Amino acid sequence: MKILIIDQCSGAKEYPDESPVFDADEIDAQPREELFEQEGVARLRARDLYKGRQQQYISEAVDALRETGYEVDRYFISAGFGLVEETEELPPYEVTFNEMLKEELLNRRTKLGIPQSVRELFAVEKPYDIVFFALGSKYYLSIDVQGIMSEIPSGTWGVLFNQAEVANGRKNLISIPARTDEAKENGSIVVALKGTYLKNFASNLSAGNTIETISDIEEFCTSEPTAQLDFKQFEDS
Repeated sequence: MKILIIDQCSGAKEYPDESPVFDADEIDAQPREELFEQEGVARLRARDLYKGRQQQYISEAVDALRETGYEVDRYFISAGFGLVEETEELPPYEVTFNEMLKEELLNRRTKLGIPQSVRELFAVEKPYDIVFFALGSKYYLSIDVQGIMSEIPSGTWGVLFNQAEVANGRKNLISIPARTDEAKENGSIVVALKGTYLKNFASNLSAGNTIETISDIEEFCTSEPTAQLDFKQFEDS
């Protein structure tokens, strides 16, 4: 199974205290390599830079899925640099779509080419079986979620969060609620809940549970694996 996870950058970042931190104007003024050449600038893989709880949980989920043998690609939507692969190196920066008004956000997504970059992820010889969009509302806007959903191949399941109006009527899309009530039910907080869901999903697949329908994806995200598999293994032995 081939899985794509599109995550988002986080406000919480980890980098050396002495490193310069760039804003949008500084990022846009010169190539990234020239930013790295400045004195004291840290180089960090995206997955090591972002330290929000969601991002850390998704890192754990990605590692677990890969250890189980699944092919997993993970990208971040960065308000500083656009679409970023998880091992891509970035300098410390402070730019977020969450603080932008709609017009500013739309201008920045165009400047960074985010919707087109996301579309190109689907133009691959071997399509993804599942694509998770673990994004907040402004990051959905940054990818042009309505337009992007029309680009998903019919044989690919797309998983959204709090986007029922986008998924409605499309058999290969599902929107999983991820608000305060669901966070309480899962012993989590809203900003970490999508990461919790991905950890649950990975745990279910690692336990040997299989996906037959798109509804199974929601079940695996919203519940931890049970011990039933162990009993079945004894019965089959």
